[in-house]
Amino acid sequence: MGIGSVIHNQQTVFIDPYTKHKVIRLTQPDHTSHHMYFYNRMVTGDSKKMLYCAELEKSRQLYLMDLETGDAVQLTEGGELDDYGAMIGSDDKTVYYQQQQKIWKLDLQTLTRTEIYAAPQGWRCGNWGMSEDNRYLVMTETFVETLPDLTGKKGWEFFPITCAAKPLCRIIWVDTVSGEVRNVVEDRCWFGHAQLRPHDPDTIMFCHEGPYDMIDARLWLVQSDGSNYRCARQQPNDVIITHEFWQPDGKQFFYVYRKAEDGTTETIRMMDPETLTEKLVMPCLPYAHFICDHQQKYMVGDCQGNETPIHLQTEGQEESVKNDFIYLIDTQTKTEQPLCYHGTSWTPDHGDPQDAHPHPCFTPDGSAVIFTSDKDGKPCVYKVFVDKQ
Repeated sequence: MGIGSVIHNQQTVFIDPYTKHKVIRLTQPDHTSHHMYFYNRMVTGDSKKMLYCAELEKSRQLYLMDLETGDAVQLTEGGELDDYGAMIGSDDKTVYYQQQQKIWKLDLQTLTRTEIYAAPQGWRCGNWGMSEDNRYLVMTETFVETLPDLTGKKGWEFFPITCAAKPLCRIIWVDTVSGEVRNVVEDRCWFGHAQLRPHDPDTIMFCHEGPYDMIDARLWLVQSDGSNYRCARQQPNDVIITHEFWQPDGKQFFYVYRKAEDGTTETIRMMDPETLTEKLVMPCLPYAHFICDHQQKYMVGDCQGNETPIHLQTEGQEESVKNDFIYLIDTQTKTEQPLCYHGTSWTPDHGDPQDAHPHPCFTPDGSAVIFTSDKDGKPCVYKVFVDKQ
């Protein structure tokens, strides 16, 4: 199989036995499939096509699926593909993705690609994001020689080991039109999740990555010229803060906050990036990931029935999970409604620690939520319909 090949996904429709919501399994459980990282633009503006990854013939590649028919066109081939980091362009005619330490722009009509950025020798591309018009790109990069040896390690073992190594990392900002590249900030600290502020590509949010009890603080901001590098929020080592994202209008960013040891209820919080003023939005269930819809009226989160942080869970703990549901969150009424049971294992057994994470996100029209689960076998992509009444 190669670029331009078409596969047909046999979709399975069912009613969730707990919530009675309609759910469609979009892929088959005999091979691993997953959608993109949850804050990437992975569904076209008309909510009809979805960018996802499928592992077929022992190779993970990107596909664009027609959500009505299940037919999917193969977009990539070859190795060294970042199978979580791709995104659909704002014009719905292009896809941006990372492969072989380069960022590529793919024309969906001709299926030809153009290189828009290449990491210098010795540096490894990491998490990346783009402005809403796709002109500006921001990325974390790591100097390979400073990474720890992970030979023989598997699953979430890499998380504390990499954090403790304090690899040399930097934030790169790219103007894809002029070709300008800036080394924004560089430090012996593991960087992750670089995101540009909507409507303000000069402001970058990223995290100091690693276990909550090993990092200095998670949330950081910096301007594209390297100025005003600041910690957005102090973080005692008994506090867990995840999984930050920008509000679509760029006015605030959100995250969840929880005390690790005393059982304090998790809360959704928001922050003004200019004043660093924090506002408590509402108490919430223990979500691994959450994000708001395009209309900024609702949020969706993947609840972890096991409240032990993922990197601290031990084998067998998944048996105690009781509340692995996808939830619809109404921040106006401060209520949470279960959409469906995701039932994923949260394990790294399928090849990547992220593969069995639900990573829920809304379709642009807000009518459905896309998520991943391995409850039926290997990870599959699902679509649950949203009833907001």
